[in-house]
Amino acid sequence: MNERTVIGGRNPTRSGPGTRLNDLYEIDELLAVGGMGEVFRGHVIETGDAVAIKTIRPEFAEQAHALALFRKEAAALRDVHHGAVVRYYVFSIDRRLNLPYLAMEFVTGQSLAERLQAGALDFRDVEILRRRLAGGFQAAHEAGIIHRDVSPDNIILPAGDPARAKIIDFGIARTPTGATVIGEGFAGKYNYVSPEQLGLYGGAVTPRSDIYSLGLVLAQASRGRPVDMGDSPAEFIARRSSVPDLGGLDGRLLPLIQAMLQPDPERRPESMAAIETWQPPQRKDVGTGAPAKRNRLLIAAGGVAGVVALSAAGWLALSPKPEAPIPNTGPSLTERSIPKSVREGPAHDAGEPDVAPNNRQSGAASIEPPPSSTNNEAVLAPPAEETGKMEREPGKTTRERNPQLAALPPVSNPPAKTEPPPAVTGMERVAAYTRDYRGGSCFYLNPTTSSAKETDIEGFGVNQQAFKAFDEAFRNAFGFEAHIQLRLIESGQCPVVDLLSAQAKAKPANVPLLTVDSDQIRSGEELRGSVDMAQTSNLKLLLVEGDGTVHDLEPSLKRSGGKSSFAVRLEKPALGKSKPQLLVAVASADPVSGLGAGARGSSESVFAALAKQAAARNAPFGVAVRFLKVGG
Repeated sequence: MNERTVIGGRNPTRSGPGTRLNDLYEIDELLAVGGMGEVFRGHVIETGDAVAIKTIRPEFAEQAHALALFRKEAAALRDVHHGAVVRYYVFSIDRRLNLPYLAMEFVTGQSLAERLQAGALDFRDVEILRRRLAGGFQAAHEAGIIHRDVSPDNIILPAGDPARAKIIDFGIARTPTGATVIGEGFAGKYNYVSPEQLGLYGGAVTPRSDIYSLGLVLAQASRGRPVDMGDSPAEFIARRSSVPDLGGLDGRLLPLIQAMLQPDPERRPESMAAIETWQPPQRKDVGTGAPAKRNRLLIAAGGVAGVVALSAAGWLALSPKPEAPIPNTGPSLTERSIPKSVREGPAHDAGEPDVAPNNRQSGAASIEPPPSSTNNEAVLAPPAEETGKMEREPGKTTRERNPQLAALPPVSNPPAKTEPPPAVTGMERVAAYTRDYRGGSCFYLNPTTSSAKETDIEGFGVNQQAFKAFDEAFRNAFGFEAHIQLRLIESGQCPVVDLLSAQAKAKPANVPLLTVDSDQIRSGEELRGSVDMAQTSNLKLLLVEGDGTVHDLEPSLKRSGGKSSFAVRLEKPALGKSKPQLLVAVASADPVSGLGAGARGSSESVFAALAKQAAARNAPFGVAVRFLKVGG
């Protein structure tokens, strides 16, 4: 029987319990209603795993602008890889219902607001919460996302554990005329908004607006009650003209919170990375809410956090972050409620989040409250053990030396011994072990996220045995299990996997970004997606079937600058069990070898030619792959 893939009425309906979306998800109950959409609890039909499903109301689904906002939210948050940020799985449209929807991680637990009704958090828990949340916001800011509504209501504590805190509600606008959270405009609860969200200091909302709001949240967590930020429009502005009264705050947090709550955004810490890596003073005589003594710190010098992440084909290695003084006491998140059928995203980190370094702003090196600030005046002081230990990141120039540090008297200790090279971090060891593991032919491991405590891996292969062997070896080496999403392919697709393995060793810098609207395509439906071509000018889009048949989809590409979109109908003449397909994007500065446009060939010959071209390395060359199920 020929099962080869053939490449070749709108009725808005209100969704509700029992509604099936693309035969992937089923809605269970309504959780919340917003101005443009609704949020439901649902489940994956095949596995029963819980998901949160956000839909756009039918009356807005026909409006191009509203649908564009919905797509924008999905696109912006899809690639935010951090355990403190709720994960977005898929954006799709149920064509039968004409219903756009987002499927995302379903998170249960008290909100921070509910938890604080029982009293303040102790210092240790506030510190864990600070690092967890700041790391998550840093990851969002690096993706160009400003939350604008940071408040205790939008922070969930699964099992009441600050080490597992989740930031929620990056969502679309609350009202039909309001702005999306991703873009310009006001959003947020008045008690937690920044001065610039009220139009002060030029009104430009930047990541430092989230820093201000997070400062109010952390102050409330430590005090057990909100900071008084006024209850009328005039008071809202007046309370934000100076650092507010922080009486009752743990004195060890006072220098940081005062810096975060500077009215002028230019005088706040430059990034959430600085908030995450800040070290509290180690003095034993720090009081509660008392002015700090005249020690100083530039929080920006607190260090750079790191993450090791991987697209479907390329490594991105960032600097390791320093060890934090507050150890992780939260449980491992191996019990996460992430749907098995869509577990492709990064792992959650129950400990201290891994965050990519941000681009420093030249005007924000010094982060000190001004000497003329309020009666809560304090300046930030570096812990003694941090002084002089800053290291520049590879490839970056060193900062100008801090004149305050230069003015310190010389230390009369004996000359320091030459330090050995920095030890490899646990995060780097995990990534390197996974990258270098050899599981035989037709075997590829793609660590979507690696940390010292947890890793998520996408695996491609023809059987489970090699991955079981890796799982056991990995557990023996690191003491915890890797979360492996196995992509079982057929032998005809092995040349694709072998090319990915070869590319991973080369660590290319020009891997295209390949996205699809859905990775499960029913017979007769269209496969839609896009390819960002990075720094290359030539692109091939191939579909590889299990028997090795390769289809050239280039005629379906619509190019616009450095990005191409595609829409191609896929049909399986024989209905039945869905079959694995590999969608392959090949980007190169030179013309790509292989098939002619619209032609069909064999995977062995096509990918042998591509491998030869990649090995030549005369020009930028990169391959990205997406695993699909077609038919059924």
